[in-house]
Amino acid sequence: MSTKTMPSAAGSQGQVPSTTKPGRSTSPGGLLLRQRRDIQFLRAVAVLVVLAYHLWPSRFPGGYIGVDVFFVISGFLITAHLLKEAESTGRIDLVRFWGRRALRLLPLAAAVLVATSVAIAVWAPPSTWRPALEGVLASTFYIQNWTLAVDTVDYLARDQAPLPTQHYWSLSVEEQFYLLWPVLLLAAMWLASRARSGRFNARRSWILFIAVVAVASFLYSLWLTEADPATAYFSTFTRIWQFAAGAALVFVPGLAARIASRGRTILAATSSWAGLALIILGTLLLPAGTPFPGVAALVPVIGAMLLIWSGTVPVPYTPSTFGSIRPLERIGDLSYGIYLWHWPLIVLAPAALGRPLTTLDKVIILVVTIALAEISKRAIEDPFRYASRWHRRPITRFIPGAVGMSATVVVVVAVAATLGLGPFRAADSPISAPAVGESEPGAMVANLRPSIPDRGVDYAVMYDCFDFDRSGPRECRYGEPGSPTQIAVIGDSHAAHWIPGLASVVESRGWGLTTYVGMNCDALLAEACAGGEEMLEGVAEGGYDLVLVGTFRGSSTPEPGLEESLSALTASGIPLALLVDVPAHPGAAFDCLDEGFRTPALPVECTTPRGDGLTDVPDRAVPIAGRLGMPLIDLTDRFCDAELCRSVLDDSIVVYQDSPSSHLTTTASRLLAPELDAALARMLP
Repeated sequence: MSTKTMPSAAGSQGQVPSTTKPGRSTSPGGLLLRQRRDIQFLRAVAVLVVLAYHLWPSRFPGGYIGVDVFFVISGFLITAHLLKEAESTGRIDLVRFWGRRALRLLPLAAAVLVATSVAIAVWAPPSTWRPALEGVLASTFYIQNWTLAVDTVDYLARDQAPLPTQHYWSLSVEEQFYLLWPVLLLAAMWLASRARSGRFNARRSWILFIAVVAVASFLYSLWLTEADPATAYFSTFTRIWQFAAGAALVFVPGLAARIASRGRTILAATSSWAGLALIILGTLLLPAGTPFPGVAALVPVIGAMLLIWSGTVPVPYTPSTFGSIRPLERIGDLSYGIYLWHWPLIVLAPAALGRPLTTLDKVIILVVTIALAEISKRAIEDPFRYASRWHRRPITRFIPGAVGMSATVVVVVAVAATLGLGPFRAADSPISAPAVGESEPGAMVANLRPSIPDRGVDYAVMYDCFDFDRSGPRECRYGEPGSPTQIAVIGDSHAAHWIPGLASVVESRGWGLTTYVGMNCDALLAEACAGGEEMLEGVAEGGYDLVLVGTFRGSSTPEPGLEESLSALTASGIPLALLVDVPAHPGAAFDCLDEGFRTPALPVECTTPRGDGLTDVPDRAVPIAGRLGMPLIDLTDRFCDAELCRSVLDDSIVVYQDSPSSHLTTTASRLLAPELDAALARMLP
């Protein structure tokens, strides 16, 4: 899953909340808060950058920086509002602040989530139903950034298709910012008043606080972007410095607000053009794989800061004057709705159309997105934001958001029930063939095990003791620990997916099975396999009657490293056998089952040419095993005939969880237990 497909327009809500249409006021630093053409223009640029990136990523590879621009805008506007309240009243009304944020953001966000949930049921591929609806729930409660941070480093989610709601990650970051920021500013005020014997100065206390937070967050961002870039991209703590950068502008006199000379006017115009240039050049030139939000994030952050600092420059042909162009101004007004609607359309349209998007399709999506944003602003955003009945009491401001979130949960539960997505138990049920007479296409689809929506989570037993976090060896034992016949299995996830079948064998035979499996451990001595030498020692000292080695034909481990590891195992005198890897499962075969779930097509017709499954991605371990004299357990003929490799066995058992990782389902692994039993019986006394 890419970590740079979901920039946000969450900052587009940046005007200061009001119960009436916004007018005109000034921040403590002299920068106008309301009806600022430059900020409207900046919002428009940022959301258009996001749209361009999502629709034409190869042409606008750095468009993900739009999120950083919006974070800066939000940091500036929210802090200016809070400082004005603190200096005028000596306090911050948290309930009032959070209520206005909820009234501004939650109703439309919930409406889009409800619409997306229904669209998922109608158009999304069945394999995506479960993760897509889980994404809706994560977005509803504004934790999407953390769930995506987990998924990007989750080995089991690496083949997961983009979620229709993954763009809510940045809204989640912003909501977390809105919850924490005023509390932290209040704490800074309290500490300052205590340190000065009761004398209070919000400005001084906040300047110091913002500086400390910005530096700490930026340093943490640099470190985590290097150490764990996937997590860093979504982490709230690596993004706080961007909000703080905008917040710092509140305390800097704006150029446009204090223009008193031709020189200052030229400076303001120059800085605004420089800011815009940084954003545009970043959009066009920053590669999609750039580690983010480390040093590279300074490009959009500084660009946005320069534009905000410059303000609305009173000379023609500067970026701020573009804000007076009505279409651009309206795009700025609609940027929140545009952002919310565009990504579900981009993700779900190909499934609805049954083909990749064409240029015309993308233009239509652009038009539909703007139309939906216009409609939702008039029908949802403005009525809730400005209607006086929602501002009569502090608690009433939370009602629309609470109702919207509750409605979203109800719709998700209803959709999941309609689609048959109950708790996943397929792998724990006995395997059975379809009943006689159920050979019609519809009956064939209904009898698939696991079901198509559940195949991606059918991995029970495989990862009981799998080293996902590279912390070192873990062992699991199945069958009879005291049995005189003991076998072991070692390797990566393509060793792990045989474990359900092997566990069935040892339990029926009264043997014992020990597992040693982990990330990149197809070669135990490779640096990527954590604790590989300890595993080797454990296997060598275990006294096993047979050790099975499983490897992935698509592994990135260099072939010399694989041979070194297998040679070391052989040299130790361990009785070995190689589990020949399953055929590769390309995306076309995976998608075929999704299509078969909705159409009368027989799932058994979802096949892969034998060459594509075997020859094009050869199992590199097989010739190495031949040179080392290792026997093979080769079940290829169970999957493939002379021409084709199957995605469904025995007319009912779905073989693969995913593509292209090509992991067996637990159901398929257990189906193969008789073949594994026969092979092991030939090798063991």
